Amino acid sequence: MSKEFLISRRSRFAETMKDNSFYFVCSGGYVESTDDETYIFQPYRNFVYLTGRNDVDATLLISKINGKVNEILFMHIPDEHEQRWMGTRFDSNEIKEATGIDRIIPNDSWDSTVSRMLFANNVQDVYIDMARWDMNYSPNEAQKRANRLKEIYPYLNIHNAYHTICNMRVIKDQAEIENHRKAVKITEEGVKNILLNMKPGMTECQIEAYYDFVLKGYNVKMPAFTTIAATGKNACIMHYVDNDTQTKDGDLILFDLGAQWNYYCADVSRTYPVNGKFTERQKQLYNIVLKGLEVAESMSKPGQLKSELQQISKQVMAEELVKIGKIDKVEDISKYYFHGSGHNIGLNTHDVGDRGDLLLEENLMFTLEPGLYFDDEQIGIRIEDTLLVTKDGVEIMSAGIPKTVEEIEAFMAQGK
Repeated sequence: MSKEFLISRRSRFAETMKDNSFYFVCSGGYVESTDDETYIFQPYRNFVYLTGRNDVDATLLISKINGKVNEILFMHIPDEHEQRWMGTRFDSNEIKEATGIDRIIPNDSWDSTVSRMLFANNVQDVYIDMARWDMNYSPNEAQKRANRLKEIYPYLNIHNAYHTICNMRVIKDQAEIENHRKAVKITEEGVKNILLNMKPGMTECQIEAYYDFVLKGYNVKMPAFTTIAATGKNACIMHYVDNDTQTKDGDLILFDLGAQWNYYCADVSRTYPVNGKFTERQKQLYNIVLKGLEVAESMSKPGQLKSELQQISKQVMAEELVKIGKIDKVEDISKYYFHGSGHNIGLNTHDVGDRGDLLLEENLMFTLEPGLYFDDEQIGIRIEDTLLVTKDGVEIMSAGIPKTVEEIEAFMAQGK
């Protein structure tokens, strides 16, 4: 992301702040996994959105005092020991040039900086940035600081700016779209590597490894989300991630996967025959799901209520299942269809701003993912595309990943 792009985001947010106020957002810290190990660090996405940075234990502060906006980036400054043993780099000039934030100061200056600002100015309002899905979660750094501020300065009005930032994130800038495009292209290359190497007898995770290899080749250390590679009855489990079953000749395998690039995500689902050829029954059921997807995609355009697209897919698939005698009436599709048909996508795979009343707008990005799950036949089929809303429809970003029966069988034949 360019410095100008990041500056414009922060400026746009500052316009929403009251005068004589300040806002802060924390990047997050390491989470212990076991003994002296930690999980791979995942920065808080609103911090990334405003700074373009993924630093551990960093805080962005934006103040608006008497109409003047100032920005400070509080950061962990590594000592000589840490630089030697961990290879941690720190170059304040480089950070200033990349972000457009002129003041970079150590984390231990937080208390004195905020105290001086509150003492010297008539600050009444503080904006924190905190996503919280459950009251019983442990308090994060943003909440701890907000609680302390309220305790020491009880007159302060505390606001959560999370939803303001989230609303900004819904419509993508061209630079964001290009990041998504790169993530989808890496995903496409990974899926094609699977198709050229997959054969019966391999375990699901051995097949998945061909995808992982491509991601690592692009220095994508983590996918956008945990990969699903599910054969047989496993494909009827919505969030199956064990990926440890040995595949058999005649199996279908359902993939739900996506790379990320600069934290912008791809999300694609495909269902393929492990041996490269669909049976007639598999083809029949697969084409029903594909039709549900294609009809919904054809109806996607600015002004379309996003939630209606699920009903469109559902109705199409239900009518097709009635035609082949799998169900007696369209309402019976609930026996085989269990989830929503798509979601917003961005810095999170299931991204912010996804409301039931959301109208599609140009440069909004989302997915469509109808699926049918037949426990009685041990077949699960899901097909999902990553989509960009254009002026008069959608661009199917994942169109290059084989999707029709003919495309799939022809491409897999190349690996035989």
